[in-house]
Amino acid sequence: MSELNLGEFAPVSLADRDVIRPLLLAEDPCFCEYSFANLFMWGEIYGTRWRQQEGRLWIYNGHDDLMLMPLGRELGLDELLAASDAMRRQGKSGDFVLVDPDFVKNHPGLEHHFRVELDPDNGDYIYSARKLFELSGNKLHKKRNLVSQFQNLFPGHVSRPLQAVDLADCLALAEKWCRLRTCDALDFNHETSALKRALSHFAELELGGTCIEINGRIAAFAVHSRLNSNMADVHFEKFDPEVKGIGQAINWETAKALAPDFKYINREQDLGIEGLRQAKRSYAPEYILNAYFLERKP
Repeated sequence: MSELNLGEFAPVSLADRDVIRPLLLAEDPCFCEYSFANLFMWGEIYGTRWRQQEGRLWIYNGHDDLMLMPLGRELGLDELLAASDAMRRQGKSGDFVLVDPDFVKNHPGLEHHFRVELDPDNGDYIYSARKLFELSGNKLHKKRNLVSQFQNLFPGHVSRPLQAVDLADCLALAEKWCRLRTCDALDFNHETSALKRALSHFAELELGGTCIEINGRIAAFAVHSRLNSNMADVHFEKFDPEVKGIGQAINWETAKALAPDFKYINREQDLGIEGLRQAKRSYAPEYILNAYFLERKP
């Protein structure tokens, strides 16, 4: 394998979409980080850079100094070590994230060179789109009741597809959500710039979305896109915390919109935030998609 040179990596730009997106979709990924929309929306925040080399797509997170496990041609242990060594020679950590459990299982020698740790804070929550729409069963009856209460309280509400022109209203609602949910403490402030980038390039990123209007005002919205052949990724979901049941309603409306085209919905990670973890688990995920973190030993 040729030497991996981070100086040859490039920031993720819209001009790269027609190169990167087919490489991602060819792998049919499930992790939300392997979404072109996410790579672009969060690229400036995380210092994301990429390179295609020898049949593999390499993605580097400069903010956290981490290399995502490359997609494409299968990587052997010797090649992984060579890439890690190359990173270290360039003053970087040599660490990898989003390492598939099968790779760890098939390469027991990893533990000689890396601390191998399961990374639950960054596990993706995967749900059945049909179940999120039907809300049947005892586990979801409280969600179903809250959706019904919202519908009874606001019989004139309107659910419609989100559009790029909704940017200003969505940002205002996100700021209100952030203020009432003390997002300084929850470290959600950076979402505003990612959301603005998303809605400013809505069509180019091939995004979709759903919003709920009450009296002509957007009171909830969600932004999503295709992640793979049978899974959608919900990138953002915000709602007015002062409106009872609207959080459950936008979740339901989003599932309603996605269920005809997708079997699964990826609602991304909980980042180790307890309140977010409780909220995501309360919707009874089909499974949590976990990966390993490889920290290079001295």
